[in-house]
Amino acid sequence: MLATTVLTAAAHYHKAMPVARIPLPANVCGTVAGAVGVCTSWPQAWRLWVRRQHTGLSLSTNVMGLLNPVAWLLYGVLSHSTVQVLTSLVGMTGALAILAGHLRRARIGLRSWLPFFVTGLAVIGLALSGGRMVLGLLAAAATVVGIVPQLVVLAKRRANGSLDARGVSRARWLLSASGNSLWVVYGVIVHDQLIAVNSTIIGLLAMTIATLALTAAKPDDVNDVRPAALPQLADALA
Repeated sequence: MLATTVLTAAAHYHKAMPVARIPLPANVCGTVAGAVGVCTSWPQAWRLWVRRQHTGLSLSTNVMGLLNPVAWLLYGVLSHSTVQVLTSLVGMTGALAILAGHLRRARIGLRSWLPFFVTGLAVIGLALSGGRMVLGLLAAAATVVGIVPQLVVLAKRRANGSLDARGVSRARWLLSASGNSLWVVYGVIVHDQLIAVNSTIIGLLAMTIATLALTAAKPDDVNDVRPAALPQLADALA
């Protein structure tokens, strides 16, 4: 019911706003950034579903990881940005794979995440009623806030002397940093300061997480670079 209301409101705003042309260079940056973004979630999904590792992951970050593309999807609709709409839809698929894998591997009950998720959807619905800028500000803030718990989890584990972060995909966060650097360019070209500033912050946080996860990896995950150990090294970097 809530999803139907949100999508109906989005369609209404989409028809009410004048169509804005997106410059070709911005579309190119957005398309490449979207392609990178499409790939971002899958190294983590692989680590969860194939490698069956979840140590060091933040549940809050993964719940927010599913809520954020919902908000950005609606923002893309209001902004008449086909690139953002399509990439957000695909991003939701990857985020769902990550959250489902984390819940399964860590055996997390509904009460630990479902109320948070439903509340997040309700907040997105309220922000949508405030228009494009309100929704964009919420999406930007939520994207930043959603990443912070993963950074905190890794920092705390490192401070406590735990160097086991095998459940955290380094490739996921390196791809995120790369994709967000392109979204910065996109935002600058189309004069969307919200996207430019938000992507700058996300890129810096993603690089910090990737660095912490890599330095916190088990020594035998990353130090053995003999030819016979290359598959293990590839898994570690994923």
